[in-house]
Amino acid sequence: MVGMDTAQRLRLYYEACIPMGLLVLGMFHYGFPPFDDTTLTLVPGLLMCIIITYYLYNRLSSNTDDTHVLLGTQTSMYRRRADPGRMWGGMLVPLVMFALNIGDASDEKHSVGLGACGAWVLSVAMAWTFTVRLSGLSSGCSWALCVAGILALALAGPWERGNTGVHVCLVAMSAIAQHMGTQFVVRKLPRSFTLGEAAAIAQGICLALLDLAAQLFTRKQGLVDPQHMCVLVLEAAGVGTALIVCVLYMAPRHSQGVSVKDTVWMCVAAGAGAGFTTSIIAFVLGANPMRWIVLAVLGSQTGRIVLIYWFMLMACATAIYAWCAQTPTSSSKLMLHIKRKSYHILAVLLFAPAYIATPLVLHIGFTIALCVFVCAESVRVLCLNGWGTQMTHFMRRFTDARDVGLVVTAHFYLLVGCAVPVWLDNTRGCVEAALAGVLALGVADTCASLVGLRFGSIKWPATVKTVEGTGAFIASLVVAVECMRWAKGFGYDTAFGYGEMPGYGLVGSFVVCVAMGVLEALTDQNDNLVIPLIMYAAVKTLIHSDTISWISVVVVAAMLAMPLIPHSTLIQLHSVL
Repeated sequence: MVGMDTAQRLRLYYEACIPMGLLVLGMFHYGFPPFDDTTLTLVPGLLMCIIITYYLYNRLSSNTDDTHVLLGTQTSMYRRRADPGRMWGGMLVPLVMFALNIGDASDEKHSVGLGACGAWVLSVAMAWTFTVRLSGLSSGCSWALCVAGILALALAGPWERGNTGVHVCLVAMSAIAQHMGTQFVVRKLPRSFTLGEAAAIAQGICLALLDLAAQLFTRKQGLVDPQHMCVLVLEAAGVGTALIVCVLYMAPRHSQGVSVKDTVWMCVAAGAGAGFTTSIIAFVLGANPMRWIVLAVLGSQTGRIVLIYWFMLMACATAIYAWCAQTPTSSSKLMLHIKRKSYHILAVLLFAPAYIATPLVLHIGFTIALCVFVCAESVRVLCLNGWGTQMTHFMRRFTDARDVGLVVTAHFYLLVGCAVPVWLDNTRGCVEAALAGVLALGVADTCASLVGLRFGSIKWPATVKTVEGTGAFIASLVVAVECMRWAKGFGYDTAFGYGEMPGYGLVGSFVVCVAMGVLEALTDQNDNLVIPLIMYAAVKTLIHSDTISWISVVVVAAMLAMPLIPHSTLIQLHSVL
């Protein structure tokens, strides 16, 4: 067992203060909770218990988090040289779901599927069981707390009264599915994720599947609202892609060369996935999804211009990367960073103009890109059709120490980090929130990496990140956010029209950017996943705020001062409890 020194403990705690502070600010400002149903007060109460549990564990545990892994897994299955990120597994998804509810003008009574409020409650149920099971309590006590939380959420959730049994099953199913999903991700894709990353991914997938199941049971045929259709296409395409991966996994293996059988298997898999996806959407809506997608993308001049722009940009990028693949591999760390961050710059050029012009096309494009990435990575891992070795050789030119597992996660995290804020953007016009991933990763992270590597000399405690890199991150992100707010006025879209959103000004923008810069410096998780989601939540929390509750400021100040409490006092308190 490895001891946790003071600098490492403080780094972990102040890293956790950013999402914890956002939750506290949001819950105190918008009420407990930000909905009319006062029975949902239990939900933020459980979130506060999660915060307190993590704080006590961080202060009282004498060992690093890697001595506490998920039941059924081993330490060797997680990504090495990174803290497990238990806090992110218990707070990331609930925080994003909380932010999704803020300023949501949609009427929950007319919502489709789980609804934003229902998804938030289920995310808290998953986070609660995840945190309690890893809290270090005895098995009987942790199980009792899990069952109590599930029953309480089932009884106090935003459900129609009279179906208590169904609600208990739904909440319990989400908690069990999250645990099994995290286990599956860690065991089947070893050394690719930390515990927190695997839990957050499993929770997101579970919410998407439960929402799709809810839509299958509550069919609303004839409802072809663009936002609803985009979400349904995303969820159904995810299930179809999973079917493709399963068919590819059953394909016979060949050592080398192009195989006709592999080609046939790939065609069968693609046909099965596309057919299944189309059938799900047609069953729910009673409409032809392919016709809707074609009309949405090609039906307007803006959509056609964006497609032409994408094809031209991708052709140039492909030619450049093909030339780089033929050049000798440089051992220079700076050159490796330049190659990696070139993808981030490409993401800005691809996604930012497209969102300004037509968010609908970008939403659909992200869905298609994710499906293609998953299928391509499956072909690489399974070494089908002789492409696996070539793809691995090419992609290893752009990887670092975090990509040592079975799956190369760098490009997935970049795509997901840019896409999730766009998928979640229900305000139809909040550019700062929707492009949080594009700006934070494509602009700020690139500047921080290159400036920190070239000019950085002052390092943050217990991390390799530099103060100079953090300064570059903050400055570039402030400029990028203000540029996007200015450029928003030139955008237009007939389906996803921009709404009038209150701005939070330069001060609010600066606060968000500073928080993201500090988080990027302190976190040991993959910043391509964490920073875009936290920035989305931060923007959504601040953009609707004209004032901040003094109570929330006091609570956040108390959180920042908690490390000053003597360790002996906490031990006495823990023994009493």
